Amino acid sequence: MADIKASIRDYILEEFVPDGDISVEDATNLLEEEVVDSLGIFTLVSFIENKFNVSIEAEEVNLDNFETLQSITKLVESKLG
Repeated sequence: MADIKASIRDYILEEFVPDGDISVEDATNLLEEEVVDSLGIFTLVSFIENKFNVSIEAEEVNLDNFETLQSITKLVESKLG
């Protein structure tokens, strides 16, 4: 789990917070804190699918699954079994 979470956090920081002015913790609300916008979610989905070789279904792209780093990690872990 730590490697999954670290990979996702690193990607978010590199792609969406290049100046490093926002801290992304496990429970940081990525949308409310404006770390990721609605279009950024699709970039993140693409990264996850390619990095972890999983498929994210359209109905899984929702606030519950992409609100925080923890919820994204949980989704990926469920896909990996």
